Amino acid sequence: MRYPAFWRKTIKGIAYVTANLVLAISVLQVVEVVMRYVLHSPTSWTLDLCRYMLVWAMFLGSSWAFQEHGHVAVDLLKNLVDKTGTKIPRRIMSVIGYLMSIAFISSILYGGVTLIQKSITYGRLTNTANPIPQVYLDLAIIVGCILMLITVIFIILDVFSKSEEHL
Repeated sequence: MRYPAFWRKTIKGIAYVTANLVLAISVLQVVEVVMRYVLHSPTSWTLDLCRYMLVWAMFLGSSWAFQEHGHVAVDLLKNLVDKTGTKIPRRIMSVIGYLMSIAFISSILYGGVTLIQKSITYGRLTNTANPIPQVYLDLAIIVGCILMLITVIFIILDVFSKSEEHL
């Protein structure tokens, strides 16, 4: 199965959302600098909001990084298996690496589910100047990990379909 075009477009749309979150963070930080140092009237909410948006941007952007080969790869091993002259070892190494990614992402997802359960049970709030329910930040972990898992599964299927894109 080739990497689906609909998923590529979905992740690209999410990447645009992530880019806009980073842009908003940048604009808010400039506003805060002007308010604090020029007008001598700092805001109490911009730092908290920027932190919240950064958490969401990081988790949402991770699936796009997988899709676009933006995560760190071990080039030393990749170069060693390339010298064999066949693509089979490289495919095997890619699948092993992506399966390890699935295990790692799954453990983060499990931890995120546990955090959400605790946040809901105990009604946790963020420990900031302007507290919000912690569950809103914990939800970023769940959404981001699910997006990453789906992306990595599609990548593995793409590698099995003899595609060269994700090797």
